[in-house]
Amino acid sequence: MNFGVNATKSAVVIAETKGGGDSFAIAAIRPVSFQVNSGDDLTELLQTLITIFDRKSKGGGSVIALLKCSSGRFGSCLEAIKGEAMVELAASQLGLCAVKIAPQRLKKTLCCAKEQKWQKRAEELFNPDGKRPNWSKGAVGAVAVAFHLAGERQKWGGKPARIY
Repeated sequence: MNFGVNATKSAVVIAETKGGGDSFAIAAIRPVSFQVNSGDDLTELLQTLITIFDRKSKGGGSVIALLKCSSGRFGSCLEAIKGEAMVELAASQLGLCAVKIAPQRLKKTLCCAKEQKWQKRAEELFNPDGKRPNWSKGAVGAVAVAFHLAGERQKWGGKPARIY
């Protein structure tokens, strides 16, 4: 089981996936809502993430693909950055490999047309009829990075490289 994760302002969206290439499949998409009003909120998010990753990664070899938050003028909000940090901390505490994937890498992975945005292409590929449960902007990113990870793992013989 691999995980694609996208932290947004109000949720950490987790896509549980299997396989790669033509056999890539989405097992579940799970949004974990959170608020950042206090340290207790972050502690609660951390415990929830640990529970999810621990329960679903029992078979070994699980990797977390994390959509990297953007920085700069049009960067990610502070809540999303904190959500990303909690995912990394949960992975570290469980001994799981977590790799950050920059959004810029997804255009090539998803074979986007020249002017096409990767988000639109991911939706076409993974939710063409618009009926997938829990589909959201956060799910688009989570599934896209999981797909990217699956392709990279195939190149490396199933072992995750340190940087994708």
